[in-house]
Amino acid sequence: MKFIHFVIVGLVGISSCVSSAIADELSLRTAFENALRGNPNLQKYSYQLRMAEAEKLQASLRPNPTLGLEFENILGTGESSGFSNGQATLSYSQLIELGDKRKNRMAYASAEQRQIAVEFEYAKNEVLAETALRFYEVLRIQALLRWNQKHLQRLADLHQLAKARVQSAAVPPSEATRVQLQHRQAEVRGEELQGQLIAAISSLSAMWASKPNFEKVVGEFNNDFHIPSEVAVENAINEAPELLRLLESERLITAKIGSVNAAATADLNLGLGVRYNNQVDDAGLVLQASMPLQLTNPKQGTLKANKVEREMVYEQQRLVRDKLRAFSNELLVELQTNVRYLQAVQSDLLPLAQRLEREINDGYERGTHSLLTVLDAQHELAQQEYLVIERRAAIYRGFLQLELLTGKTFLGSGL
Repeated sequence: MKFIHFVIVGLVGISSCVSSAIADELSLRTAFENALRGNPNLQKYSYQLRMAEAEKLQASLRPNPTLGLEFENILGTGESSGFSNGQATLSYSQLIELGDKRKNRMAYASAEQRQIAVEFEYAKNEVLAETALRFYEVLRIQALLRWNQKHLQRLADLHQLAKARVQSAAVPPSEATRVQLQHRQAEVRGEELQGQLIAAISSLSAMWASKPNFEKVVGEFNNDFHIPSEVAVENAINEAPELLRLLESERLITAKIGSVNAAATADLNLGLGVRYNNQVDDAGLVLQASMPLQLTNPKQGTLKANKVEREMVYEQQRLVRDKLRAFSNELLVELQTNVRYLQAVQSDLLPLAQRLEREINDGYERGTHSLLTVLDAQHELAQQEYLVIERRAAIYRGFLQLELLTGKTFLGSGL
């Protein structure tokens, strides 16, 4: 799984408009780079990987030989007093590991190393996904601020028209006041959105444990949506990140069982030495061989526990696969609903609302429509514009969740 590749190349569908080098602007690519460098949750893995490498080195080491020196029949009583009848033995012994212990130790250490690498990739994916979600939230609020500004401009134009009609005594002063109230309410909403934007920017920069050094993000939500089929998602689930984690856990347990099995095998200790007898001034070779008697398997309890653990991982794989299927189906239905609704708004509802707003504005200028009708039409237009922004943002969030779930790219456009 290459989350960085599919997020940057295919996930976001946000096209950068200007260079991210501008100090007060941030692109999604730069946000990813900052998160990978500075996210506190990722910092521990570099140490864990180095520790795993050291453990692998330790597993590869063979037992060191033993050099021994033994004295007998010295400093006793009678004939054994002093050193005259003493014997000295100088020996060299080596433990011979049987049962492929070293090979299995190294296999287990390598599996642990791979497990940490997989955990790092999984954590990195989560960090990138969360970074993208927070980036989208900033983008959404920026779009709402532009939407609110457009609505403010419509109200300002209407206010000028209402004042002109008041001055001509065509309508009472309350009409201008009513528009002024609506305009002020939109201003307050803009102030609230500005506060939400500051909080969202701070939340985004927290992904790399830093204060914000930008005022906005660069990008746009677009309509390039291609919802994957159920078959494509089903195939992707078989290589989902969470399943890959469990698969690596299964391999680790299998390697552990092999290592424990090997450790249960008795080792052979061989020795060679020279014995000197001071009494007869003679020397001879000494050969040694020893092996513990394995009347019972000393690791049988550990082996049984490891096998039960492996069975548990098998069961987890089944449950996780079922969970992923159910969740992905839910996401697909939600995506399809949001896309259909967005298409209906853009193709039918929004054009009708724009047409209604123009017609009623013209009627208000001619005196054939009331101010309340104009405000209602403007509200309807603003509502449809708002729905376009919210549905686009929801679709992007849905794609992000689906791609994080399956580890595959389904959004066609890229940065």
